[in-house]
Amino acid sequence: FQLMQNVHLRQSLNLASRIEGQFRRIPRRSRGVKQAGYLVLWKTSMPAVLIEIGFLSNAAEERFLASEAGQQQVAQGIFSAIQEYRAAQAAGE
Repeated sequence: FQLMQNVHLRQSLNLASRIEGQFRRIPRRSRGVKQAGYLVLWKTSMPAVLIEIGFLSNAAEERFLASEAGQQQVAQGIFSAIQEYRAAQAAGE
């Protein structure tokens, strides 16, 4: 199981990096890709990421996240990153 988690960790970091790359196109402030032992990701048997999109306590981020355009940009970025990741996996990367 530990070996499987290590494989999925590399894949998860790959996916997270692709999501990060897509978010840079939105121009949002990035806090980078980080690894931590969050309970919701613990013992997953597949690639998994936890995405922090913004802070509702920040008025500008709240407005962006509440707007339809902001939600569309974020959703499109996540979708595009998953498509990139799947294409790379299919190509054997």
